[in-house]
Amino acid sequence: MKNAPFFAVTLLLGASMTLSASAAQQLDRSKRPEPGPVPRIVLPTIQKARLQNGLAVWLVEQHKLPHVAFSLVVQSGADQDPTGKPGVATMTAELLDAGTKSRDVLQIAEELEFLGGSMSFRSGTDASFGNLVTLTKHLDRSLALYADVLTDPVFPPGEFERIRKQRLTALLQQKDRAATIATIAFMHVLYGIGHPYGNDASGTEQSLNAMTREDLTAFYAANYRPGNATLIVVGDASMQDLLPRLEKALGAWEPAGVVLRPVPNPPPVAARRVYLIDKPGAPQSEIRIGYPALARSTPDFFPVAVMNRVLGGQFSSRVNMNLREKRGYTYGARTSFMFLRQPGPFMASGGFVSARTDSAVEQFIEELDRMNREGITQGELDFSKKGLTGGFALGFETPSQIAGALQSIVVYSLPDDYYESYLQKIDGVSLADVRRVAKDYLDPSRMAVLVVGDVKTVKDGLVKLGLGETVMLDTEGNLVR
Repeated sequence: MKNAPFFAVTLLLGASMTLSASAAQQLDRSKRPEPGPVPRIVLPTIQKARLQNGLAVWLVEQHKLPHVAFSLVVQSGADQDPTGKPGVATMTAELLDAGTKSRDVLQIAEELEFLGGSMSFRSGTDASFGNLVTLTKHLDRSLALYADVLTDPVFPPGEFERIRKQRLTALLQQKDRAATIATIAFMHVLYGIGHPYGNDASGTEQSLNAMTREDLTAFYAANYRPGNATLIVVGDASMQDLLPRLEKALGAWEPAGVVLRPVPNPPPVAARRVYLIDKPGAPQSEIRIGYPALARSTPDFFPVAVMNRVLGGQFSSRVNMNLREKRGYTYGARTSFMFLRQPGPFMASGGFVSARTDSAVEQFIEELDRMNREGITQGELDFSKKGLTGGFALGFETPSQIAGALQSIVVYSLPDDYYESYLQKIDGVSLADVRRVAKDYLDPSRMAVLVVGDVKTVKDGLVKLGLGETVMLDTEGNLVR
């Protein structure tokens, strides 16, 4: 399979692809053609090995083009931020390539440009990632640079101060952005300050002012270890040729035990409340409605994905057609489930004309109630499935895309054949499945309602809806007493 693409779509064709004139005349052009069977995705085996220092290596060979994509997955993200110090994980990742003991930030950038490669680092909620794309002919030099950054960062004080001040400035700017205020405060409401999902991963004003370079070096030492990581490699390489190169580049990365702090289950929403954050004179209100819903490990992932696309996951969804197209309250309304290691949030959201804030909340609740009561129609089911499967192959066109897709398998311990069986699992979702998950996971009485807007304009109407106690918050989601 040396020259095979990452996947192949197998189609069963008829005896001939040429229609005779008489056969063409028999086609009923007044009817839309029926869809064909779900394609079968054939994936090459993910080859697996381990370096002597414990670093797991996954390889998918793809020899169509002379380049290779690397993605290091470290099983520690913002969920492992030190208690009371949100932002350390994301700052550590951002500053990894800011300098090493042998190269400063400019030397790293110049060498990468000369090699024609790209390199980036980031930290998400549940993991951190280091990506490299390089030409095959520069593999050894690129790996040496990548390994130097990964295993010998120095987090230069000057660069640390620059990024810290940059983030503090961004926090000041976002105090004017109602959408950002709403999302951060909503997570704070759902999870609380003691839960890692309840904090802004980029840090708070308090945590950034208290943060030191030593916080980053400590986080790196505790989490960036080969036994806590998997290196995904996709492209023009073979395991036999790759492993000696990796041992040379990364073999000196010292192993050490990593103790990950368990992420607790979030508390349930005890009672529905309406949380208000005042933005005097705001012409629009930002609305967030939801609760801590589902972890990525849920067996209901596929029916929930199908259901949410109908509810608010596409332009023609119910909430968008209702709130935008029918009523003109907004430029866009949407719903989403964020699947994390522990239950991530379900969120209905959008920005709405201030004078229609109470009506928008009422319609959101009605659409959630309707889905909870009735589920979806056969036509909606079919359309949702087509949307989820139609563009599936577009996510696997390049080695970088493939490596990115495999990240989810690593982080959330999904089966190796997850993508191979994805289309069949979507196709297997039934109306009964959707009705069951709608009943289980879309009860508006279990959800918090948060509104950022002009309180003088919106409060009375929201109170009249009778959705529960009204609570005032500041722009960070803390109670106003």
